[in-house]
Amino acid sequence: MSPRVVTAVVGVAFFLAGLLIMLLPLSTDTPEGVSVACGNSVGMGFDAVAVEAEGAAFVEICGRLRMERLAWAAPVVVLGALLVVGGVVVRRRSST
Repeated sequence: MSPRVVTAVVGVAFFLAGLLIMLLPLSTDTPEGVSVACGNSVGMGFDAVAVEAEGAAFVEICGRLRMERLAWAAPVVVLGALLVVGGVVVRRRSST
């Protein structure tokens, strides 16, 4: 395989892995051992009213968990996209 194809394949793997990490659900546990669903890192599946019913601090905890995961998953997605674009767009040097 050419270096361009390898770069594109690695880019697709990074892109898909980053998206998967961003979409996986987050949760935290109360001191009683009850699991509190925090949605995913992009905010889907987060019900602030239900989380606040467990305790007011859990809204902040869930927000921090989402931001921490998004802070490292988003660069993985961007790096993957850049590798895919680089592998597809960059042309071979002509041997003249």
